[in-house]
Amino acid sequence: MADALLTQLSSIIKPSTMTEIATQLGVPEAAATRGLALSGGSAFAGLANKSGIPDMMRQVVDIAARTPADAIASGVSSGQLRDPTSSLLSTGGSLLSSLFGGNTTGIAGAIGREAGLGSGVMATIMSLGANALLSFIGKRVRDENMTASSLAGFLDREGPGVRAMLPPAVSDAITTPVGARTVDVDVNPVVAQTVQKERSWVPWAVIPAIAAAALWFGVRQRSVPVPEVPTVETTGTTGTVPTTGVNVDRRLLFDTGSSTLQPRSRAQLQSIAVILKAHPGAQATIAGYTDNVGSAASNLTLSKQRADTVRNELIGMGVDGSRLTAEGYGDTNPVGSNSTEAGRAMNRRISIRVTGQ
Repeated sequence: MADALLTQLSSIIKPSTMTEIATQLGVPEAAATRGLALSGGSAFAGLANKSGIPDMMRQVVDIAARTPADAIASGVSSGQLRDPTSSLLSTGGSLLSSLFGGNTTGIAGAIGREAGLGSGVMATIMSLGANALLSFIGKRVRDENMTASSLAGFLDREGPGVRAMLPPAVSDAITTPVGARTVDVDVNPVVAQTVQKERSWVPWAVIPAIAAAALWFGVRQRSVPVPEVPTVETTGTTGTVPTTGVNVDRRLLFDTGSSTLQPRSRAQLQSIAVILKAHPGAQATIAGYTDNVGSAASNLTLSKQRADTVRNELIGMGVDGSRLTAEGYGDTNPVGSNSTEAGRAMNRRISIRVTGQ
């Protein structure tokens, strides 16, 4: 059954689309085909490892049901392979990061060596493999009324066989035990300047107030310890902080003392935009903060300008502006010590509070 299932996963991408993928990436078609098959199989095995997390199963079914049957073909033909922030690649990348976390790069390397593909194309290949898995599940949701519970049972039955079909190097790189029932959630502040080299991962977790759940996105610093985000006052300087929902703190980069968002932060915002568009009932309050350098009045203005920048960027990415509120809180509610540069950098942040209607 496992080999037939892998064949079904591979057949999600039509031969003509596979040819176009190989051409756009500049790699042999046979290598691209092999890499995509292994990527889809690895994503399946990784999802099977999470089958004991009901919230994740519900989230995957919800996202898969919303994924058009021709999502990959349409994305490839419209040039989305050239844009890492495109909906096609960001959706696949988000799923991979939630499944593998810091192991994603190692798994990509193992697949690349097996398929004869370089690291420069493997992120795209793996994202496409994850999208193939979503399309595969989406078809079962539409044709067979697959639910979160039946998906979990299906993964439990087929996961071990699929993993056994993978090359040993790839299988060994997928280290999470099957049926793991916990998921790391590391929510850190959005800072204006980097302090240490960062690494990113995107955990999937339920937001209780949102129907069908939503994603929590977090970025963990390597060297600077991040304290718990404190409970904020309900009344802010320019508005009221929502008291229900979930804070989604993202590491977005601004020019120092400026509200100009650096281009490399657009991929972070794109991920948030994808989720907000997938959950039209969600509302988001974007709260801007600063460190305590400068006057309280100038910090208040700067924090509001940064929140406005993020709101405008999300609107430009297709999120309805009526669902977004921007607030500035200046240097209030610090999450780090303003007596150190590391702490001040942590306090220059954007916090997005997501709630349901």
